[in-house]
Amino acid sequence: MFTLNETVNTSVINGFEELITYHIVNTSLGAISTLVNTLLIVIFLSYRPFRTRYVLLILLNVGDLINSMAIVLTGLNRIELYSTAIRTMTLPVRTSIECAIEPWLILKLIGDILIPVSTFWMGVERLVAILFPIFYRFSVDGKAVKYLVVPGISLLFVFTSICVAFYLAFTENHLTSFYCGRKAAFGEGFGTFIYCCNITCNVASTIFATAAYFKALNLSKTQPRMQRQVNVIRYYLLISVLSTLLVSLPNTIALFQLYVEKVSDSLSKPAYWMQTINSGIHFFVYLALNKEFRARTFRMFKMVHSEEMSLSKKQSPEGCDTPLRGSAKTLTARTA
Repeated sequence: MFTLNETVNTSVINGFEELITYHIVNTSLGAISTLVNTLLIVIFLSYRPFRTRYVLLILLNVGDLINSMAIVLTGLNRIELYSTAIRTMTLPVRTSIECAIEPWLILKLIGDILIPVSTFWMGVERLVAILFPIFYRFSVDGKAVKYLVVPGISLLFVFTSICVAFYLAFTENHLTSFYCGRKAAFGEGFGTFIYCCNITCNVASTIFATAAYFKALNLSKTQPRMQRQVNVIRYYLLISVLSTLLVSLPNTIALFQLYVEKVSDSLSKPAYWMQTINSGIHFFVYLALNKEFRARTFRMFKMVHSEEMSLSKKQSPEGCDTPLRGSAKTLTARTA
């Protein structure tokens, strides 16, 4: 599997069975999340009003989909790695460059940056829409700022971060952990940057969305049309809160382990499952709190079901175009 391996004793591979179980669970969650996000992006992109209205949600969806695929590939890689180690009593010798070019790590890197950045812009957008409604209506909503500038800045930030990561990996090439990872490939400094980016963006988005929600709620008492904004902010806020709890908290634990003290696996491993769940939960948030999204989703499933029923009615068991109708007696009478 690898070009260079080293022989190890049983003390090194002790606990690998538990790690395999952990990654089987995480890979399964990642696979479910991938399917959910694929469905979500189909719903968003197949309906023109959604394509124009939910630009940031689509950007977040893309990040979630990439991250979910990365989780599946990471899990399969680790399961194979630990299984081979148990079977052969060997571990691969890896360098930071070898780790950096792993496809699953590159995808994970994109998701780790794009998701919190998208969440951050969602909080900013809602706050601007409530505090500066005229500016938002005439300069942001439906304009290039929303469709091109914000997504462009986000993607540029992701691209720049990846370039810095690869620069660090290639200029400071060294032997590193056999299982690879962000810190192993790009260094502890860049790993810290990823942790802080997730924590800061998610917490900031939660603060912005909370401020916008209460402001809109207060305005809705005198301006009935503001109730629509309250409904929109509600699921933006829930996404921010979930990201803070399911992503920022695990990243805080990772920072604590990096600079203070190692945390028990019984706490750290489920924390990673929480991040995986967060990437697949947004579909259900929209389904619960967005009436238009819920109606569109049910309509899509109804259309698919109707097409299947239509096709089944046009086909008969013997390859006839239309099924025979009526009882045997009726058919006999007709043919007599």
